[in-house]
Amino acid sequence: MTIQHPEFAQEQQYVEHAYDLLDRGLAEAEQNIVNFEALHRSTAHALNRALAILQNSRGSGQLVFGRMDRDDDKLYIGRRRVYDEERNLVVVGWHAPAAAAFYEATPQDPGDLILKRVFIEQDRRLQRVVDEVVRESAHSIATSEGDATISDALLQELDRSRDGAMREVVATIQSEQYRVIRHQSDGVVVVQGGPGTGKTVVGLHRAAWLAFNRPDIRRLGMLVVAPSSTLLTYFSGVLPSLDVSDIDQMDLDSLYGGEARITATDPVETARVKGSAAMSVVLERALRQRIGWDEDELVLPLGADRIRIQGDEIRQIVDDVRGRDLPHNEARDVLRQAMSALAAKHHSEDQRLQNRPVRANEATIRRLSAFSNALDRMWPTFAPEEFIRSLYSTQSWLTTSADGVLTADERARLFRSALDGEAWTRADLFCLDEISYLLNGEVMTYGHIVLDEAQDLSPMEARALARRCPSGSFTVLGDLAQATGVWVRDSWEELTQHLAVTDTSVNTLTIGYRVPAPALDLAARQLALISPDLRPPLSIRPGRSNPQFWQTSDEDLIGDALVLAKRYRDEGLTSALIVPDTLYDRLLAVAADDQIKLGDGRDGDFALETTAVPASLCKGLEFDVVILVEPALIAAQSVQGARQLYVAMTRCTQQLDIIHSELLPPGLGDLSEIDEVEEIDASSPTLSELLALLAEEDLALVEGLVRRLVLPVEPGTKDVAPSNEEPVR
Repeated sequence: MTIQHPEFAQEQQYVEHAYDLLDRGLAEAEQNIVNFEALHRSTAHALNRALAILQNSRGSGQLVFGRMDRDDDKLYIGRRRVYDEERNLVVVGWHAPAAAAFYEATPQDPGDLILKRVFIEQDRRLQRVVDEVVRESAHSIATSEGDATISDALLQELDRSRDGAMREVVATIQSEQYRVIRHQSDGVVVVQGGPGTGKTVVGLHRAAWLAFNRPDIRRLGMLVVAPSSTLLTYFSGVLPSLDVSDIDQMDLDSLYGGEARITATDPVETARVKGSAAMSVVLERALRQRIGWDEDELVLPLGADRIRIQGDEIRQIVDDVRGRDLPHNEARDVLRQAMSALAAKHHSEDQRLQNRPVRANEATIRRLSAFSNALDRMWPTFAPEEFIRSLYSTQSWLTTSADGVLTADERARLFRSALDGEAWTRADLFCLDEISYLLNGEVMTYGHIVLDEAQDLSPMEARALARRCPSGSFTVLGDLAQATGVWVRDSWEELTQHLAVTDTSVNTLTIGYRVPAPALDLAARQLALISPDLRPPLSIRPGRSNPQFWQTSDEDLIGDALVLAKRYRDEGLTSALIVPDTLYDRLLAVAADDQIKLGDGRDGDFALETTAVPASLCKGLEFDVVILVEPALIAAQSVQGARQLYVAMTRCTQQLDIIHSELLPPGLGDLSEIDEVEEIDASSPTLSELLALLAEEDLALVEGLVRRLVLPVEPGTKDVAPSNEEPVR
């Protein structure tokens, strides 16, 4: 039986009062806006925007997070500022400087707080009141030799079932996270953290904190970039729930706004060439090689007359325009004006020498087809797609552009015959973005950009982001150990040098708040295969049990995985079936045939209790339970197999199950150091056999078999015995 806090009723009354004041204030403001007749269009637009913000503010999250007491006052902390009728402060916003002590106080270092009280609320009703800092107990903790205690309110929040979308967790932000959120640097702030440390949460809350506290940045605009539309869908509701609706959010592939769409995948080495910083040099040189004039003379027919311009004159003008460092197409307009002025001057001088009337001015000359054709030869126009398509398919142009920059093998990887058709890859998008900027110089810019899962960014992707943030103000979120693409780095400086020339601060989150320790310990075995220097975070959560292993046949693999998912669904837990990309469509088809409803994680559908997720898109997501299907195939199909498994195994917050028909991959094949190891029993049933017994309702036999169900890996090895819980059919 849970003992209620002695001041529970008093705090519930205060929370209700705060909600009442908020509702009345919003209603009054809404009515005033509706009744106000704006005299100017700009005023009306601003009022309509304010009205939308007010309407979106109702019920968008917990209002009051807690309270902090000092010797002379007490202050309630919440999602937004609330006043009473006399303009007395009832709740202070979490992002206000006055709220800092609430988040920075810990039992080891309470500062000047007598009390830090945290509220856990649902639907405007308090569920629990937790006193986390009381000065007397804080002193005893701070002077003891024990480990730091973890927020009781945080642990209860972590034990809540996932509901298919990331939530704001501002009520339970921890001290090490809050320090990063309030980081004062205007340069690049890197947040390095292992699975479950809350990197994404920190980055999103930092964006909100900057929006509230840095009006200069907010005026310039802010952008959050996710590596995929799947992850963007998962966390896109956090900022609106924090009353910040004017921060743009997009996936990385949407940065380029041109016509090209991804329809193909590059081989690894080709992707590395296209994504390298050297590629920007190749593209710039390729464009410059299309500029110039190598003829001795330009003759423009004008009826019976001729306008003659010497080649040296043209080359001088071209060099002058090139030296202005303008975007290509803007520079062409300058050249067009300069050339028409020069042609008009020659025509005027020639006509006067011959005592004949001037027949053309600059405008007339610019309309001559011969003039336009000559301009195209000396300074051609391109669409980005046309430029890249022509460059890839022209061997001589590639050779001269890449000379001394790429090796012959690297250059050969770029060549694509015009007969091959047009199949754009992700790496191509950022080559297109680069050349589009060289051609047009037009790009939407921001005052601050937050990058999630940034460890996989290529230099060309980083350059595209740098163009959109001239100030060099970034929040970079990631984990070097979770780099699963073609770019693997030993330090963040290898990436940030392409983002900005401003100062870089690397901040490491060390505590894993979400991934249970047994799952993290098992996943950490992959790190030894990656680099001996990589270390997982310290998990604070015990989880439900050790990871469960199930062996089955290839034929029954998908069906058995769906049965496991049903067991957890019946327990009220959300689960993800993380499968190799090549098995994804098969999983959806089997589920459809069996009339099993699955969320399609590939399309960002996380609304159901069970979600199918391709292994390549699981990064950044979290579910109560992860059922990892055929890990050997996931590793084999990934560029960085061990890293991809590390990512996939750390998406759970309560339980990890692994089901396979093939031999387990390195790091999972020898589990002799894990508890509950048993020798392989050749008579141990597979999951399929167990299901058959269940169908026959031989429960006594099933009970005995479940107790000794082990997973053979290969002759002579050992594996983990699963728990004694009976599978649910």
